[in-house]
Amino acid sequence: MHGGLRKGSGRKKIKEKKKAKTIYFDRNEIQRIEKLLLPKCKTFSQKCRTLIDLGNEYLKKTYQKNNSEVTFVDLFCGLGGIRIGFEQALKEKGLKGKCVFSSDIKSSAIKAYMENFGENPECDITKINPSNLPNFDFLLGGFPCQAFSKAGLGLGFEDTRGTLFFDICRILKEKKPKVFVLENVQNLEKHDKGNTLYVMINSLNQLGYAVSYEVLNAKNFGVPQNRERIVIVGNREGKIFDFSKLKENPTVSMLNFLDKEADFEYLNEDEYTLIDKKYIKKQKKSGLIFVGYRNKKIRTAGTREGTEHLSRVHKQPNRIYDSMGIQPTIASQEKSGRYWILIDNTVRKLTLNECYRFFGFPENFKKIGLKSKLYERIGNSLCVPMIKEIAKEVEKQFFLGESNMEKNMNVDEELESFYIKASSLKHEKELDLTELQLNLVKNIVEKEETSKGVYTVLLTSLVYKSLNPEQDVRRHQANMDRGYSGRTFDTKYITPFLKRKQLLAAMKESGWLTRSLEQPIPYDLNYTGKISGSKVKESFLKILYEIEERKQNPKNFILAMLYLSIKSKEAKSIQLINPVISETKVNIDKIIEYLYSHFYYKYKTRGASILPVVALYSLYECILTEIKRFENKELQELSSHNSSDRSSGNTGDIVVLDAENNLYEVVEIKFDIKPDLIMIQDIYKKISSTTVQRYYLLSTLEMDDEHKDSVNGLINEIK
Repeated sequence: MHGGLRKGSGRKKIKEKKKAKTIYFDRNEIQRIEKLLLPKCKTFSQKCRTLIDLGNEYLKKTYQKNNSEVTFVDLFCGLGGIRIGFEQALKEKGLKGKCVFSSDIKSSAIKAYMENFGENPECDITKINPSNLPNFDFLLGGFPCQAFSKAGLGLGFEDTRGTLFFDICRILKEKKPKVFVLENVQNLEKHDKGNTLYVMINSLNQLGYAVSYEVLNAKNFGVPQNRERIVIVGNREGKIFDFSKLKENPTVSMLNFLDKEADFEYLNEDEYTLIDKKYIKKQKKSGLIFVGYRNKKIRTAGTREGTEHLSRVHKQPNRIYDSMGIQPTIASQEKSGRYWILIDNTVRKLTLNECYRFFGFPENFKKIGLKSKLYERIGNSLCVPMIKEIAKEVEKQFFLGESNMEKNMNVDEELESFYIKASSLKHEKELDLTELQLNLVKNIVEKEETSKGVYTVLLTSLVYKSLNPEQDVRRHQANMDRGYSGRTFDTKYITPFLKRKQLLAAMKESGWLTRSLEQPIPYDLNYTGKISGSKVKESFLKILYEIEERKQNPKNFILAMLYLSIKSKEAKSIQLINPVISETKVNIDKIIEYLYSHFYYKYKTRGASILPVVALYSLYECILTEIKRFENKELQELSSHNSSDRSSGNTGDIVVLDAENNLYEVVEIKFDIKPDLIMIQDIYKKISSTTVQRYYLLSTLEMDDEHKDSVNGLINEIK
């Protein structure tokens, strides 16, 4: 008889050991961490752990949406390559991506997408109403490239596929996602001498996005394919995506991507010709090694003896490349998969799995449909690892990147600080500028009403420079080499600031809409844009020269501009009368004098027609408490648009209501519009069934004589 196990006997579970990882910091990073004042953190390790915790918290707050879901749309989705790369990047960050909408019209792509993602993307983007789409954070789209590719006709916007770009714009305008990532063929950069891309970038800028682009090669992101594509990234917060930060992983050979076993299709030795070794040379830039050609469709006519080996005389599907190098671009036009490689002294065709692997598609990706369609669709796909790296860097630069976090200061607060300081200055001698520099600023401010665009662009450039000293603000467009989006920064910060302060230079929209200023060339002293006023143009360019070439402090110019603008505004401001204590202190002649000055002053600003309304409204505010007939009466609040036209349905510009909230007295004001019989008839129709006791029609223009008798007759009839 055997006894049972004693309590506590047997093997004991070993506690899981702590795992250690090595993190490498450079000297500057270590110093920055050590200087941080973090609560309850004395050691370097404690500070690192706290920073990790803070980073996780920041992620949660940034993406706190349905359990940290990041929402996106997948337009022109194809096989879903861009989606796969994006979701892979999110997963590495511990986030979940949720595709809220996808679209494509190709039946072969739709079937494959449904099989792999469980979603039906069948949708014609040209027919959707963007307002019906759910909200989302990111827009992804590899829009059709045939309209811009060398392989296609290259018609661009003349091709209906080219106009699909503007359907993307429709969606961006309506839904306003934080970020978009677009992809197309390399040739888009040069199509129509760059005009096509310029139109696209300009359109995206107008929608409020800071845009940058770069031509990237798939071979630099871990796949053995020389596939160059242009990638366009836009951000709605005014941040420029820096492509130089992308982490590259160059591939020099396709060997590690090839199938070990498969039903390979080989060529017999008499079906191909290899090039003499002395002619074989690996192309450093592309990594291609052209080693021979299939003895089919060889263009020998007209070629010189000994040049048959040159790739230009053979169609690509019949070229043979060495497996020690990489594969040329896998194209959608090649539907039979005739991609030939030399391996182990034999020539064989790439398998379908290898082609998909050359795009970075996962091994478990389900390939549904005819082989010809599978080859076609993969030829239109995106490099998954490249998209993944872009997505990771987007997250880093736009949401967690240290450099952007440091620069993401409150611009509005900075502008307010400049304004307060400029307002406190008593004399222009307090400005830290030379006489010459001050005169340059004066030339700009003196014309701020007539040259609002120049004023706005200059102020934008100076403010941006003060916040980002390393940026050459003469390079005012994101698509310029080392450029930035001045228009985006202006739209978000500068123009709203000028409006808030009611400065004379305030525009309805961005100063970059001024055609002479939107030219895609730097603002150097040789700038060819036709800026009106030679003195204004010269001063504008010289100020930028001062801060960029002579390293002058842009803050001094900002203060000078605001100081002079504030003084100019004060000098041209309207004098408002103070509320009167007694009716006898302001006689009718004085009232008429005040009104006359407002009605007939030639204001040089937009919205001048409302100023007489404001003037008379201010007068009514004064007399409402002073004149007996206005006892128990109330002045209706002046709205942004209170005209008595047919479209608005309002009775007049200024309305006085009685105790029962009925119409009592109404004033209609016409600025530079002559009264006529029709106008009086319309007014009568409006008031005939109301309680209005008095109705005044005031105009800055006198009625034509031909209408006077008819109008007087109608007035007498009403009486």
